[in-house]
Amino acid sequence: MKKFNFKNENNVFVILIFSLMFLIGILQVNDYGVSSDSNDQRHSGFIELNHIGQKILPSITKKLTAGKKYISYDDEGYKEKYSGQIFNITTGLIEIILKIKEDREKFLLRQYIYFITFFLCMIVFYKLCNQRFKNWKIALLGVIFLYLSPRIFAYSFSDPKDIPFMSLLVFSIFFGLKFFDNINIKNGIIFGFINGLVISGVRIFGLVSPMLIYPSIIFYLIITKKVKLEKILSIVYSIIVTILFTILFKPYLWDEPLENFLNVLTYLGKFGELWQVKNLFLGKIILPENLPWYYSLYWITITTPITYTALFLVGLFAFIKKFIKNTKIKFYEKEFYFDIIFLALIFGPLIGTMILKSGSFNSWRHLFFIYPYIIIFTLHGYRCLSKILIEKKNILKTQNLLIFLTIFYLIFWNIKNHPHQYAYFNFIAGKDVHKRFDVDYWGLSYAENLKYILKNDNRERIYVKNNSMNKMLLIVKSLDKKQAKRIIYNFKERNPDYIITNYYMETEKYKKFSDDFLNEKYFIFNEIIVDGNKINTVFKKIND
Repeated sequence: MKKFNFKNENNVFVILIFSLMFLIGILQVNDYGVSSDSNDQRHSGFIELNHIGQKILPSITKKLTAGKKYISYDDEGYKEKYSGQIFNITTGLIEIILKIKEDREKFLLRQYIYFITFFLCMIVFYKLCNQRFKNWKIALLGVIFLYLSPRIFAYSFSDPKDIPFMSLLVFSIFFGLKFFDNINIKNGIIFGFINGLVISGVRIFGLVSPMLIYPSIIFYLIITKKVKLEKILSIVYSIIVTILFTILFKPYLWDEPLENFLNVLTYLGKFGELWQVKNLFLGKIILPENLPWYYSLYWITITTPITYTALFLVGLFAFIKKFIKNTKIKFYEKEFYFDIIFLALIFGPLIGTMILKSGSFNSWRHLFFIYPYIIIFTLHGYRCLSKILIEKKNILKTQNLLIFLTIFYLIFWNIKNHPHQYAYFNFIAGKDVHKRFDVDYWGLSYAENLKYILKNDNRERIYVKNNSMNKMLLIVKSLDKKQAKRIIYNFKERNPDYIITNYYMETEKYKKFSDDFLNEKYFIFNEIIVDGNKINTVFKKIND
């Protein structure tokens, strides 16, 4: 591997861009609300820590947990043991070491960890793109495309599972292809370690990386007649390390590794039956099992910048055309295998969700992990068009201008709609998006409107009720201790001073106050609007 030369102007420019990205992100962490999943994830972390402590340091664990009650690790109701808990365990441990007491600080810690993980992912993604295209400019463009993707950027602060999984899978793919490129024991061990971290640390779907890369390496060695004992041994060692760290990073596997691993797979197979959270899709509230086959594809299409999608299609078409033209030659090129792996990472899970649609979450967050590889084929499209247009300088300048305008527009849009980039839809989604699709299913918009109420109302006790599915108990965790104390949400004896809603699942079950009641006794105090779509509204009591 080449040493990084700080005297190289290109390297300095790359460092400056990354520094700017990090600075922008780290200064914005406090602007984002706490997701509705965060409290459960935090609690799971302490259940895991308690389980680990009882096995390794029982006496110390007993002292630390005195007066605290945790659900038994073997309890049938505790399903998170089947999932990866490395982030929850790590942040829980840091919380204990730093003796963090305030709720806001506890969740802020996690948001910093999520963003830093995403930032490290971008560094590795740059290296992955540079490895594939051998061009630092194209690699940097890929990073900028990823960073400026509004939904990905917003969720990099608040998503406890999907973005961390996407981030660590990029690590696994990069080190896997590095191992492919240079098959030795060192690279194999690193790849195996990262595999274990992804598979057991975050999601078992991380199996997709070794399941694609190991067979690809073996097939390539056979086709090119480069099979050697030391290379086979390196692959075997890497697989062994993958298995060992898969067990190590998941406490559930410590006692009965094989049996419990099969239990995880069984649970995964039944997950579609267990996951019964409804989705608002094209104006209808639908159970996951009744979603149309094109659900995830439709979501990807309406929430990805149009330029990205157009370039992706060009890149995909160019790849297929080259493959058909030079089928035999391609099987001797490592880059071909890399691209096949990227395509499998995109279309394998996508087709899987079309068939097993009952496992689909809100929007397409369950498929966020395929997004970096969509970006890679977007870069394929950009490079393909650049090669075609290189002799037609005016048209090439037009393409580059289009890329520049896309980047400029996304920067402008992200700044204008900060911190609600998660509500991004392109023009294909149409109008009245909040009436047709789930927008703020995690309740991230509440933080801004609650702070608005607190800023404009001097009373020590402010009575607030929520009018959607999200729970106020979780919503107030976006506020610091002093602010949260002023918000009273657990009461029955009076009408609230304010009614707040993010329009998520406003069905009879969750909508406590009718539109007629609101129109008669309340007025709109503040609204958060993104591209003409309401994502959060505060109603204030009339004559208050």
